[in-house]
Amino acid sequence: MVIMLYSTIASALIAQESDQYYLDKQPLKFRDGVYANIGMVEKNSPIPSTWIETDMDVNDRDFYKNITKADEIVFYDDNGVRTLLNTKSIWGYSYDGDLHINVGGAFHKIDFVGRISHFFALKTTYYPNPFLEYNLFGDFWSTQPVLVTAKHEEYLVDIFDNKVWKFDLDGLERVLKKDPQLWKEFMTLKKREKEYLKYIFLKRYNEKYPLDIPPN
Repeated sequence: MVIMLYSTIASALIAQESDQYYLDKQPLKFRDGVYANIGMVEKNSPIPSTWIETDMDVNDRDFYKNITKADEIVFYDDNGVRTLLNTKSIWGYSYDGDLHINVGGAFHKIDFVGRISHFFALKTTYYPNPFLEYNLFGDFWSTQPVLVTAKHEEYLVDIFDNKVWKFDLDGLERVLKKDPQLWKEFMTLKKREKEYLKYIFLKRYNEKYPLDIPPN
C-alpha cells in the first residue's frame, strides 16, 4: 500500500511538473513582418508591412493572416526594388511578436520559441459517408456530407535547420540525439515516464542550446 501510494504521488508530481512547462515560456519576441527565409528569422529582420504593396489595411490585426492567403506577396525593399514572393515558399510571418510558421501550406502559431520550437497544427481527416441511397436510375448518392474529424497535433521545429518533427516520443528522440547526454538519459526511462517528462526534456534541451536572436 505504501509503495502504491508513493508511486501515485510521484506520478502526479511528474505530471504537474510537465504541465508547468507551458507556464514557463521564453520571452522571445520577433519583429512583425513577413519572414521570407530562415535567415531573416535568425537575424530577426522581416519584411515590414510598410514595404508590402497591398490595398489591405496594414493596421488590421488579421493583415498577415489575410496577405498570406494570396498566391504572391509584392513588396519594395529599402532600395525601391519591386520583388515578388511565392507565398507557399516563405518561412512564415510574425504578428504582435509571435512567429507563425508555414508548414503544409498553412501558417501555425509557434507557442513556445526556442532552438527547438513547439507548435500545434490542425489535422483534418475525411471519411466516406456510410449513409448512401439509390435513386430511380440505380445510381447512389449521399444524403449527408462527407464525415470529417479535426484535431490539433503537436509538432517541433528546429529554428535553424528548419526541420519539423511530430512531437511524439519518436520525434523527441530524434531531437535529443543531437545531445548524447540528454538522449541517453531519456532512453533509460520507461515509456510512461517518457510521456510524463517529454516537455521537461524539451525544455532542458532548449536551456542547453538557447536561441540567440537580435532583440526586437
